[in-house]
Amino acid sequence: MRSLKLTVIACAAVLASGCATLEEASIGLSCMLSQVTNSADPNCAKQAGAAPATSTGAQADRFGRLQTALNQETQQAQSAQARAIEAMRNLPVNLRGVAGPVRTKPIEITDSQSHSTRRLIGFSSVSVDMPLAAKGRPEYTRAMDTLKELANQLADNRGSSAIVVTQSEADVKAGRVNTQTGTSQTSHGKPVSVQKQSDASLPAGIERYTIQAGEIRGQL
Repeated sequence: MRSLKLTVIACAAVLASGCATLEEASIGLSCMLSQVTNSADPNCAKQAGAAPATSTGAQADRFGRLQTALNQETQQAQSAQARAIEAMRNLPVNLRGVAGPVRTKPIEITDSQSHSTRRLIGFSSVSVDMPLAAKGRPEYTRAMDTLKELANQLADNRGSSAIVVTQSEADVKAGRVNTQTGTSQTSHGKPVSVQKQSDASLPAGIERYTIQAGEIRGQL
């Protein structure tokens, strides 16, 4: 499955300096986010060293390009949710996954050159309700693999992510669900935490999987 490293018009030079051409600026979303979070990414090192861009237009352009990258991250999460739902489409209705909300939230980003701050909108979380009765079926497994891969991709881009599993209180009391938590790592060593919580309002026989992106912190 395709990596979340979407090609966007962005680079370390956009975030910390300027770019000579659009072609030179075209790299992965993870590069842009690694610069925003002040997290070094060796794959982006080759982009460093361009001449600084200090004009108001260049600063606005950096904000704009970052917002474009954040929008694409949200679109990628929506696509993953749609693929997870599609994977279960041929099952009986009561065994299919149900799409939940795709949430975004404001992110305050400061330009280190101009010291101006903009409020951008970034991806926060996406949810899918999964029937317990579908577990063990290949369609369920494919859907879960899609959600887990999204969590791994987000962790690589953001530095961390979480899979929050909301379980019916009735299912927890009856011992019908696994309540174990833990943390795994992506192939790049980024943490993905699995968190469990119970909810009396969630119908028995349903687990709600919410994929949450890690926080973005730092300056342009």
